[in-house]
Amino acid sequence: MNISQLNSLAPIVDLDALENAHPHHILSWAARSVERLAIATSFQSSGLVMLHMLQSIRADLPVLFLDTGFHFDETMEFKDRIVEMWNLNIVHLRGKHGSVQQQNLAYGPELYRRNPDQCCFINKVEPLQRALEDYDGWISGLRRDQSKIRSRTPIAEDQELMSGRDVIKIHPLANWTKADVHRYLAKHDIPTNPLLEQGFASIGCAPCTSVTGARETDERAGRWQGLDKTECGIHEIGPSGGARREAER
Repeated sequence: MNISQLNSLAPIVDLDALENAHPHHILSWAARSVERLAIATSFQSSGLVMLHMLQSIRADLPVLFLDTGFHFDETMEFKDRIVEMWNLNIVHLRGKHGSVQQQNLAYGPELYRRNPDQCCFINKVEPLQRALEDYDGWISGLRRDQSKIRSRTPIAEDQELMSGRDVIKIHPLANWTKADVHRYLAKHDIPTNPLLEQGFASIGCAPCTSVTGARETDERAGRWQGLDKTECGIHEIGPSGGARREAER
């Protein structure tokens, strides 16, 4: 399903109006309009905001989690805590190899150092693409203020999967800021990943995530430090993926 097809079924979508809508309204529209809908999150702050909002909208929505095998222990423990607290419909996605040990046998140890793009593709891009074949749309927590490469993120867009099939990708927090997210978390007393208190600005796989300096404003600065890489690749497939790649140059 793409946005044009959705409009033909229920011509109530005004993307210009969604641009200035509250994320709760955008999530409500998505939950009402896209039957086979999922949300993907790594249980960082933006994802927590949306998961909390969805509790009053569509609490049983599938929550796609890329279980790479390389997450911090703190991330996995925090994820389990939130899943239990909100009784989430969690769906763990893994690479076809199934485990870090099997990946090492197939590709050699520390692939994330030798070829991080391939490691990300194996553990993130391909599993998510495979899972999205079962849905018509998915929700992501991208925000425009997170980095230059994400500054053109739309509220909603068509995404063509690697199979050639179209799905709708929705970014309810695209026009929110880091401060907006923090205000919401504080207002609703929502816990966050404890690693944030240790100086991590953005939390991904442990081997590829570093503490950032207090003056660093780019939330993605701690990812793949020393490499010309700031994205894992899951957001680079589809029309806006090209715009994001151009923004990075």
